[in-house]
Amino acid sequence: MDSSELAYKVSEKQYRRFPEQSKQMLESITQFIEPNLGETIVDVGTGGGFLAFGLAEKVGKEGKVIGLDISKTAIQQARQRLAKNSQYRMLEFRVCDVYAIRLEDNFADVVCCKSLIVGLESRQKAIREMARVAKHGGRVVVAEPAELVGLPSQIKKAFYKAASGRNPFLNESKLRDLFQKTGLKDIETKRTEPPIVTDVARFEWTTKNLFGEHGLWELAVEEGVDEAKVVHAHKKLVRQIKTTGLKFGTGVVFCKGVKA
Repeated sequence: MDSSELAYKVSEKQYRRFPEQSKQMLESITQFIEPNLGETIVDVGTGGGFLAFGLAEKVGKEGKVIGLDISKTAIQQARQRLAKNSQYRMLEFRVCDVYAIRLEDNFADVVCCKSLIVGLESRQKAIREMARVAKHGGRVVVAEPAELVGLPSQIKKAFYKAASGRNPFLNESKLRDLFQKTGLKDIETKRTEPPIVTDVARFEWTTKNLFGEHGLWELAVEEGVDEAKVVHAHKKLVRQIKTTGLKFGTGVVFCKGVKA
């Protein structure tokens, strides 16, 4: 299984584990996109269709939503879900690379993505390709993980080191710069904060499943953090969750621009 297949499975697992948080995330993203009845929307890096299905409900029968993903596994699962829901006739899924979207110029009213740009080597190239597919006057919208919070600096640095030696997350300034260099206008940004975690089971699941193959704590040790310090940090965070709660994870940074 290649890295894109693995990355897809991990991210979609999070949505299934925490449905209420997923619902709030979907509402936040769709509100920022502002989809209208009858619009054509392209969701790039759609995964299992988490966002695409929500957008399909907003554009209605007269609209169109196309979900694209490089992962064949993701598209297969999205299509399986689609086959069980006949009301989504305005929705389709295709295997496609964000760097070479197989759609004509000026095709869509909205071209959007969720948690895609953060993991790409050529972020600017991806934004330019999304803008190419957008109509003149259409919107390009991204929603990406913001800065990681809630961890001791040494543990966080170990995670960044494992992520190609740099902080992989995006902020409003970085996204605005990408949009400006693409020539997009009327750029808007927004950021949400991560939730206060009060459920130890949720914290343990997240640190085990969403920080590499072996989890956050093993990753920290592998990157040179003393094991005793890792154990101490883990216990301290669990105590905080049980008492006052812990702001932990990443918020979401949104950016929207209009194609001139």
